[in-house]
Amino acid sequence: MTIINRSMYPVQTSMNLIGNMQARFATLQTQLATGQKASNLAELGTDRYFDLSIRARMNRIEGYQNTASMVTMRLGVLDQVVGRLDKVEADARGGMTPSAYGTANINFGAVPAMGRAQLDEVLTLLNTDVDGRYLFAGSEVNQQPVAKLAAVLDGAGGKAGFAEIAGQRLQADQGNGLGRLVAGGTGNTATLSEDGDHVFGFKLSTLTATGSAVTLTSPGTAQPRTLSVAFTGQPLQGETVSIGLTLPDGSSQTLTLKATTSSPPAAGEYAIGADADETAANFRTALDTALRGSARSELAAASNYAAADNFFNGQGQKVMRVGGSDFANATALVEANPTNTVIWYRGSDAADARATVSAKIDDAATVNYGAQANESGTLNLVRSLAVQAIQNFSTADPSAAARFDAVATRNFERLSDTHNSEAGSIEMLAVELGTAQTNVANIGARQKTYGAQLTNMLADIETVSKEDVAMEILALQTRLQASYQATSLIASLSLVNYLR
Repeated sequence: MTIINRSMYPVQTSMNLIGNMQARFATLQTQLATGQKASNLAELGTDRYFDLSIRARMNRIEGYQNTASMVTMRLGVLDQVVGRLDKVEADARGGMTPSAYGTANINFGAVPAMGRAQLDEVLTLLNTDVDGRYLFAGSEVNQQPVAKLAAVLDGAGGKAGFAEIAGQRLQADQGNGLGRLVAGGTGNTATLSEDGDHVFGFKLSTLTATGSAVTLTSPGTAQPRTLSVAFTGQPLQGETVSIGLTLPDGSSQTLTLKATTSSPPAAGEYAIGADADETAANFRTALDTALRGSARSELAAASNYAAADNFFNGQGQKVMRVGGSDFANATALVEANPTNTVIWYRGSDAADARATVSAKIDDAATVNYGAQANESGTLNLVRSLAVQAIQNFSTADPSAAARFDAVATRNFERLSDTHNSEAGSIEMLAVELGTAQTNVANIGARQKTYGAQLTNMLADIETVSKEDVAMEILALQTRLQASYQATSLIASLSLVNYLR
């Protein structure tokens, strides 16, 4: 009979195996309690490289999502502000209509008041900020981009505002009352010439006539331009002479004088005299009256808009004002000095306003969402409202109605829907910011899906199934108990115990 002893059963090896199973049992208990496969990266083995890579990617996604959340908030505010600007523009476009003076000419006072109130709202909207970051300042986000209403219109701290600048420009454009034109002529001739080579007042462009009683000398191209009308005979009733004029804002006007036998002649007519000399004298008188009337109405409105174009400077433009102190005889515009002129816009002045503010929201995606108050859409709105706000349509002024119509016509043209598709318009700003908002949302959705995938991949590496761990613990516990019993029996074997 063979007697089994310790040399035939490797007790030490069995003890080592039991130790390993005990270590594994402790690891399984920790995993069951925490749900984690390992307590440190070293315990993950080769999986730690994948773990670190996935976590780095998830951290980048989280950073991008935080940025996207901030951008989305700002774009949401911008969307509301731009929507309100569009509504103000629509109200301003329809708020002033030619010949719509209202009962007892109430609109003479209502329109300027409405223009001032709307301009105040627009300037306030353009100073909108989110957590101290101004949205219409381009890259200069730390300061308000536009000045306050009172300073813009009325001036502040000894600096001239728009009302004063526009008044000086009006003097320069009206000059001697004829819009910087010099009327003359003797005998059977009437002449008209510009008083110098400058940007102010009327500019002569065309000269036409019906009938054969006059000989015309057109303005030509030489500066300053001049024209003449010589009556070589007597015009017939209804024959006309038309003078084309270019106004300071770039618009045009045609003064047409019609020959008549009526006495006295109506506005826009001249009496046919006893001879050509008398007819020419009547023509000169009618021309003087027509020019002065237009200088107080059409020219005045055009002058105000020209002043607005110079004062409210757009992208890449300088603030300009009339040079010198003798404004009625001024010959040039000069760049405004910030020490004596209110500068309405103080934000960045980039050609591409959207690119002034950008945010990286993915490895290969950057969204541009900058905006500047001096873009064409908001700029035209500010200019038009400012012109309305400084008007004084006095019922005692015989030219008030004509000037009201001239301002209303220009207001509608400048704020017309036909400009909606132009770069920088309020509508295009809304479209571009809306596109940016959509891109941020789409990229965020993709990142959310990708993040969920990465989370699942990380879970496969780092976490364990508690059900599987519990089953393994039970199996290991059974093996350990069996190993304990077998090892205990073998370890206690001896001849004495065997003989018992």
